Amino acid sequence: MHALPIVHYADLSVQPWKNGKGVSRTVLSDSDALGAWSWKVSVAEISHPQPYSQYPGIQRIQVALGPGEIDLTVSGQTRRLRAGEQAAFAGDDEVSVVPLGPGFLALNLMFLGEKWEASVSTLDSTTGNSPRNEVRILVALDNSCRVGNAELTRLDALIIPRDTHVTTVGRFHLATLSPRGTGTK
Repeated sequence: MHALPIVHYADLSVQPWKNGKGVSRTVLSDSDALGAWSWKVSVAEISHPQPYSQYPGIQRIQVALGPGEIDLTVSGQTRRLRAGEQAAFAGDDEVSVVPLGPGFLALNLMFLGEKWEASVSTLDSTTGNSPRNEVRILVALDNSCRVGNAELTRLDALIIPRDTHVTTVGRFHLATLSPRGTGTK
């Protein structure tokens, strides 16, 4: 297997949210030259109570990375998320967050619901193939992870090339995007 292109989290620049109320780092996306995308994976820094940006037509899955917990309010319903727990909601929902400690991070998968079906799961060391019609993204959860011969530290990421057999060592979040209408889940 050839060397996989690793996105090193430490090298990513901080970007303001669309509403200017917070910051995140875009880990990977299918963004074109004009900045348009149909899916995006980012890590948000939740430092204070704040509303989320709205994205009409976009579906979102947020996974709590910690440390600590947050209270996530979606359309008036509050749910406490601990590290590893996730919530799915529409991009045009009114969403706000209250961190219950300093330094909280959240992994966000945002995607066009009319184009993609998506999920985020957690996996430990495994071996497998990435199907031809899916986009599969690994985000390292520990400081000593490996995909093939590539070393990753916490929050480093990569897209698993289609039809490629990979072996992982360590804990990862796996974001999977499947095109709608292909009969796959």
